[in-house]
Amino acid sequence: MRSDSAVDDARSGFVGRDAELDRMSEALAKVVSGVPQTVWVVGAAGIGKTTFVQRALSALDAPEFTVLDASGDPGESVLEFGLVDQIACRVDPVLLRSVPLLSGAEPGTSPFAVGAQLLEVLSVLQAERPVAVVVDDVHWADPGSARALGFLLRRMRADQILTVLIRRGRAGYDPESALHQLERSCPNATTIELSGLSGPDVGALSLALRGEELPDATAERLRAHTGGNPLHIRTLLHELPGDALDDDRLALPAPSSLLTAVRATLERLPGQTRALLEALAVLDEISPLARVAHVAGIADATLAVEAGLESGLLSHASREPSRPLRISHGLQREAIYDLIPPSRRVELHERAAAVSDAISRWAHRVAAATATDPGLAHELEAAAHSAGNLGQHMLAARYLRWAADLSSERADHERRLLTCCVHMVFGSERSSALALRPQAERCAVSPLRSLALGLIALFSEGDRAAATRLLTDAVDRCGEQDGWARAVSAAGLSGAHMWSGAAHAAIEPGRLALRLGGLPVRLADFVRVFIAVARCRVDGMDSGLAEFADMPTDAAEVPPEQLDSLICRGAIRTMLGRFSEAGTDLRTAILRGRGGVYTMSGASPHSYLAAIDYVQGEWEDASILADQSLSLADPDEHPHNRALRHMVASLVPSGRGDWSTASGHVRTAWANAQLLGNPQDLRYAVIAEATLHQAKGRHTEMLATLRALRHDETTHRNGTHTWWELWWRPLLVEALISTGLRAEAAEQLAVLRGRAAGVDYLAPTIVRLDLALAGGAGPAWVGDRVDDLARRGPRRCFLQAQLESDFGKGLAETGQLRRAVPYLTSARDRFAELGAAPFEQRAIALIDKHAPSLSPAIAGLAEAPVPGLSRREGQVAHLVKLNLTNREIAAQLYVTTKTVEYHLANVFLKLGVANRRELRERLAVAPPTPRASAESLPR
Repeated sequence: MRSDSAVDDARSGFVGRDAELDRMSEALAKVVSGVPQTVWVVGAAGIGKTTFVQRALSALDAPEFTVLDASGDPGESVLEFGLVDQIACRVDPVLLRSVPLLSGAEPGTSPFAVGAQLLEVLSVLQAERPVAVVVDDVHWADPGSARALGFLLRRMRADQILTVLIRRGRAGYDPESALHQLERSCPNATTIELSGLSGPDVGALSLALRGEELPDATAERLRAHTGGNPLHIRTLLHELPGDALDDDRLALPAPSSLLTAVRATLERLPGQTRALLEALAVLDEISPLARVAHVAGIADATLAVEAGLESGLLSHASREPSRPLRISHGLQREAIYDLIPPSRRVELHERAAAVSDAISRWAHRVAAATATDPGLAHELEAAAHSAGNLGQHMLAARYLRWAADLSSERADHERRLLTCCVHMVFGSERSSALALRPQAERCAVSPLRSLALGLIALFSEGDRAAATRLLTDAVDRCGEQDGWARAVSAAGLSGAHMWSGAAHAAIEPGRLALRLGGLPVRLADFVRVFIAVARCRVDGMDSGLAEFADMPTDAAEVPPEQLDSLICRGAIRTMLGRFSEAGTDLRTAILRGRGGVYTMSGASPHSYLAAIDYVQGEWEDASILADQSLSLADPDEHPHNRALRHMVASLVPSGRGDWSTASGHVRTAWANAQLLGNPQDLRYAVIAEATLHQAKGRHTEMLATLRALRHDETTHRNGTHTWWELWWRPLLVEALISTGLRAEAAEQLAVLRGRAAGVDYLAPTIVRLDLALAGGAGPAWVGDRVDDLARRGPRRCFLQAQLESDFGKGLAETGQLRRAVPYLTSARDRFAELGAAPFEQRAIALIDKHAPSLSPAIAGLAEAPVPGLSRREGQVAHLVKLNLTNREIAAQLYVTTKTVEYHLANVFLKLGVANRRELRERLAVAPPTPRASAESLPR
């Protein structure tokens, strides 16, 4: 319900900000029109950011929004999804039944799965009215919530959703912090920066709060004195009589010392009111009156509350029967807390600990400590151990940091500090561990010190050489009593070797880590992945696959704690060409990820599954999966996944001649590969660029790119190129043949034939390269082989289309035109169905060259089913063809139903259809175009 703005302003003391309100009104209008907006509201503490947002959303002329609000808190910044939980509390519980992750995600839940379910809720809510998500003090956001919100913001397209993020002034830039990761998710956001009030605004504020205007000179004096800060102005207006404000001979209290003003207010309040405010400052959260009174030691707090409300320091948080209270502003809370005498503060923290939740209880007990406390430090260390076992590594790190500060012995202090660093590395904010590195370096030399510094070097800095040296030292130094530290050191060392390209050196420390035990669950599973990948490189892909022999055969029966292993098994099967088994593993992993299970493999299952769909001719599905992998980008995943993602994302755009998109992915793949400098990532970039050159028909450039992989015996000794070898080696053979290096091509083709033995999907490629190397169309039986492969393979198989095109060309060039044209037309049709425009055009050119009279007869027979659609529109149309509902399409594409409706309307308009039935008919795949008959050919 809205009130008249003048009355509302008088009640709240809100004045001015006309220009800023106009900008917010513009954002609201855009949202109502279906253009989502993100607005950052930035300003100093006490400047009135929260009041400004409330005023903008509640103005009489503002459109009505469903408001979902939350507020960050420094004490809860290590609690996973704390902000998301607050937002979910504003949603109808009935709606939450279908999104279980919003009702309490477990530690280790994927923030992207949480973000997807939040997106689903907003999609439903905006069907009734526009939605405003307001997050106050977002600089205190927990990392999980920040990533979930970032995922949400990246998916907004045609939605009636306003996101308002409120934070204090410019923070120091830390690219790994939750705040700045969130900033990068909305580069086109509007920023409204609030500065101090003007002199006339100060006068208006006086009228609203005191019922009397200030003379212009007095208002200007007060503005200049306070910098226009509304909180400071309100405090002075409340504290000082009019004559003190008017008399310029009297000095005003320093505006920077809010403490002075709050002290003056407290001194005039009754003792029980002061006690109530002190208790609330210690509790540091919105609390029911009864709890605050208990901590304050007050039997009847009714009168105390009244005086606190009149002072402006206390306010009701809601109209709940329990009468929850809060201190009106965070700065006032800090001032009240600072004014509590130390002995009284200890007493209040002790009483607060008795009525607080488990996590807050530890904070109060630590705050009540007045000296080192070995007993409490021991309890905190035990609590950290329990939190770590549950995957709550940042909470464990907080407990250990407190325990270190309470330790009376240096050895205990260092052990707890260094273990704190280890948990930070395993947690969601690795930059925190980097900040502790100077303290860790000052610790005495020990295995634990080497472990902590080695993990920081590996995960927070990416310095693999330093990590290898330090972690090797940790493994060597650890004794029998250091089982946990030695296991983690060995696990880290295995990863350092693996990511450095030294696969042979990764196996032994990985096995040692698993044998010692005691690893965090996710890390233990990822160590199995290290070993399997290393075995693939050293002993062959089948040996790597054998590492998962003890896993359930049925992917659905694989437990969540082995999900990274399941993804790796699917990836190895993909590399072996066992697409059916690989697809089952990868789809199961993706489904588990949607359910919230977090993996260290990031979005790699989407990339591998996209590669399978690409080979099998399901290019729309491949495009959707590649987009999903980019949407699910995790800032904390290992950087090599970034090169993989962009390599796979480049395949379909290259094949379709979308040079701008493909080149962008190639450049990004190279940027990541060169940043890391290891062979694995360079391989991804090479495959991406070579595939682009292939699509453009530039074989000289294609060969020059592939030469980066040519280190034959050296690379095969460490297995560098085993992974994805069946992708890059056919490209190399094609490039060698096309540039006239036939002897080398023959050698490489012989190697490829051996590697591809039993890999069915590569059969068309092997036949094509054999023909190209031999020249011409080959012996008569080759036609039967090409026809047999066509019957057994998928209709839209890209590799089969390449074979038919080259075989038809060979037939035509050897004078066998009657046999050639059917293969050329079939290739042309397959390319057209895929939308592979560059290859289709080359097939048409061959037909034009060898059978020009036939070209008009076949022109347009296999026109691409969705011409003129954008990439996203094509994806939506494809999913409609599969009979998915708008809501199901939204879930597949990680967008809202509003966005799906927007794209679908464009599809209807461009294709001239009126409904989904007509669209499906328009997209129905026609029977294969009949091959031209011999009678139609020129004699």
